[in-house]
Parts: sequence; C-alpha cells; structure tokens
Amino acid sequence: MRHVFRTSGRVPRRSGPGQLCLCALLLLSSLEPVAQAASARSSHDATGIGSFFTSVGHGITSVFMPGSASAHGHERARHRRRTVRHHAAAPVAPEPGFGVPEGTIAAHALTSSDSTLRLVEWDGQTTTLQTGSHAAKPAWMAVLVTGTQLAQACAGGWVHTLDDSPTCGIPGGVSDLALTWDRSRLATAPGWPDFWDVARHPGRRGLHFGARTTLEIALLADGVAPQDIYPTLSTQAGVDRAFRKLDLLRPYIVWWTTAADAARIMEQSSALMLSAPSTEVTSVSSRVQAGAASSLFVAGTQNVLRTPLFWAIPANIPADSAHRTLAQLRMHAPHLEDMPGPVPPGNTPTFLTVSDTFWSQHGEALEQQFEARFAPQTP
Repeated sequence: MRHVFRTSGRVPRRSGPGQLCLCALLLLSSLEPVAQAASARSSHDATGIGSFFTSVGHGITSVFMPGSASAHGHERARHRRRTVRHHAAAPVAPEPGFGVPEGTIAAHALTSSDSTLRLVEWDGQTTTLQTGSHAAKPAWMAVLVTGTQLAQACAGGWVHTLDDSPTCGIPGGVSDLALTWDRSRLATAPGWPDFWDVARHPGRRGLHFGARTTLEIALLADGVAPQDIYPTLSTQAGVDRAFRKLDLLRPYIVWWTTAADAARIMEQSSALMLSAPSTEVTSVSSRVQAGAASSLFVAGTQNVLRTPLFWAIPANIPADSAHRTLAQLRMHAPHLEDMPGPVPPGNTPTFLTVSDTFWSQHGEALEQQFEARFAPQTP
C-alpha cells in the first residue's frame, strides 16, 4: 500500500471534479483484491476492513440511486385519495293538517268516517287565525272557527270563499263551555249562582279573559234567564249589570286565555270552579286516570254555553288543493261535539247558544271595554 501511494504522485491542491472521480475509482479498484481476501476469512470476522468497505460501497450507491421511500412518496402525491361527500336528501315537510280546538285530540271529540285526517290543535285566538292564514307555509288545510271568526276572516280575505255559499265555511260541529268543578272538594253539582258564592264555597274561580261568554256567564249568575241574555246585553244597562257582577268576583278570579290554560288550572287544582271547554275536561280526565294530573274535575250539564263551529280553508292554501279539501270535508263530514261523561238520568243538558250575530255587531266595543276594565295594571 505504501508503494501504491508513493508512485501515485502528489495530488494537486486544485483538482477538478473529473480528477476526484478518477481517484475514487482507482482507490476502489486497488482495494478490490484486499476485500476479496477478507471475504474468504471466517464469517465471525465481521469487524474487518472488508465489512467497512462494503458499507462504504452501499453508502456511495445510495447517494447516486434514489431511495424507494422517495419514489413511493411521489407516487402517493400523484394518486391523492379524493373524499366524496354524500349529502342526505332534505326531509319532506308533512302536509298541513286539519286545525281543531285544543283538547280535541285527547278527548277523541272529532267524529269522521275518514281516519286518515291529520289533526293539529290550535289555540282558537283570532290573531292566530289571521297570522296562520297569511303565513308563507300554511299551518292548516282547513280549520274549525266560530261564526264570528268566520265572518271576520271572510270579510278580510283570510279564507277561501265557497262556490255555492255566500259564506266562507261549512258546519263543523259545536264547542261547549261548561261550569267545571273539583269533585274532590265539592261533592254536589254547582250552578252559575254558586260560582259567585265564595262564602259557602271558598276558593278561586277560573274564567276566560274576554267579554265573549264571560258576560253571558255573569248575567246567568245574576239570575237572567238564558233566553233573555242577548236582549239584556244589547242595552247599556245590561252591559253595566254584567260588569258589576264580575267586579264582585274580581279578587277570586284566575283568568285563562286559551283552552290549554284552562287545562293547566285543572291539572294544578288552581281553582275550585271554572268555565272550561268540555274537550279539555275530557282530556284532563283521561290524564288523571293515567296519573299525570292531581285534580278531579267534572263538567256540569246545565246552561252550557254552546258555540257553533265552521270549517274554513285558509287563503294561503292553493286553489286546486282548496277544492280537493272542500270535497274531502263534505264527503266525510268531520264533526266536533263533546259532552263529557254519561249524563245522569233526569238531568237533561240545557244549552245557551252563543250568538255570533250579536258578537259580530257588538263584539269589538265590548272587548275593548273588558280589556280596559280587567287588564292587569302596570306601573
């Protein structure tokens, strides 16, 4: 080895790339016999110079040959996996239902030969009717309303007119408002005069917050015969008489606005007696049997205030759908009527039919008087 290096001559300080490569090749070729001799030794001599140069050769090879990992990395870059997103189809909105008073569904108070009708309850408020009839998305295919609401909706264009009728609705049954009491605290059936007798029957009283039906009840409690109610209310003296009667009971009154409010009064036993829709009395009674309510309210059968109801088709229902709905209503004649529980023998129900004619003429003025007199005073 010393002879080889002596005869190779001195390498200039400044050598070009070609000279360096030539030197490297000469070095490897001169060492090849030595490496072959080393490989002939026993296999346990793994630390010898042959092993060293073998590793050097692999290192040089790796410098000039691209690694498999690098090649695979480029391959992965070229074939990047695409993520495909599948969008779920939007759920189909259900068709608008048939609007019925609150409590109707639980009471099973609507009779119809068509069991496929989808019923939805509404609160019976005129403002709700107006809003629902103008909404972009209809709430009802048809809705049960009072005669007074029907006249207002027809005049205002809230509902479709009927081809063969001067009105905008067809008969749909009745809604009853009865004197209701907690039988766990009062054993005998009271009348409207007993409703005002807080000395004999102490406790709160529930009444609808509004002139309609509440003024009639006040006059019934004051001794006016059912057939004389509207002639009396048609005079200012009769209106004053009804308001004075209500003033006597004012400290004991729990006001309710919707039928659902009346149901909560019964469920929570918040009053001894109240005026309440018969459908809600039946509905609450069914929940009492299931253990959901703690009160035991029953409805009386004397001087029940009965309101005729009519089916109306909101104006936001398309004309072709309105024609199909009207044909469906006439064919199956859905009808609302609910008298809760069996009537005892000899106790024939008596009714006072609420006059839509009277309330269409005088309702706005009387409601304003009622609101001004009984609305909560805010400081």
